[in-house]
Amino acid sequence: MGGLYATADIHAPRYYALFREALARLSREAGEVCALILAGDIVDSGKASMLEPVLRAIDSELGAVKVVAVFGNEEYEEVRDTLKRISAGRVEWLDDSVTYVECNGERVGIVGTSGALDRPTRWQRRHKPHLARLYAERPRIVEGLLSEAKRNADRVVLVSHYGLSRATLRGEDPRFWPEMYSSALEDVVRRLRPDAAVHGHAHNGTPYALVGGVPVYNVALPLNRRIVEVKWRRGLEAFL
Repeated sequence: MGGLYATADIHAPRYYALFREALARLSREAGEVCALILAGDIVDSGKASMLEPVLRAIDSELGAVKVVAVFGNEEYEEVRDTLKRISAGRVEWLDDSVTYVECNGERVGIVGTSGALDRPTRWQRRHKPHLARLYAERPRIVEGLLSEAKRNADRVVLVSHYGLSRATLRGEDPRFWPEMYSSALEDVVRRLRPDAAVHGHAHNGTPYALVGGVPVYNVALPLNRRIVEVKWRRGLEAFL
């Protein structure tokens, strides 16, 4: 049986060694990997060239596995075209879009977005004021993508870089929660009820929570120190 796996916040080169260890563990312990989801901040501080060793490590341990990724805040807007060029034919980048993979005989729709924030960071307010409007619009966009995916797939996973649940932020300073997640997207998860939701960004948060019965995974690598299997609600009895 295959599995869907996810990680985030490799921040290569910062946590690259930890990522190699996590990949080796996954290669030893997992069966087939249907797809590997990278939920943003794959590289550190816009260092696009660091994507190459990340992809080589994946190829070395997992072979030609399908890789699906979203952009994090460290994948600066200015380097995203370079990242796409470096990973052409190897990574499917989701930027408010949806793709489909086959896993265990089911068609899985993966909706991918960088996510949104309740309050843009001080740096964003100063240097990227357009993001406030984008963060306000994005929950409606994601809602439409989830509806589309639910019509066309057996299972649906929402992937965001920024947080999708207050509960998975526990461990971070609550003063900054509005700058780490979107309550509007959490409401979308609660109402649209995808089969699972995945995010990163909260390095000191909580790995798992339920939102309206939907399993939400914070797959930040510094938090989990492993690559996380994404399970549907019905298979979680042993996990809870």
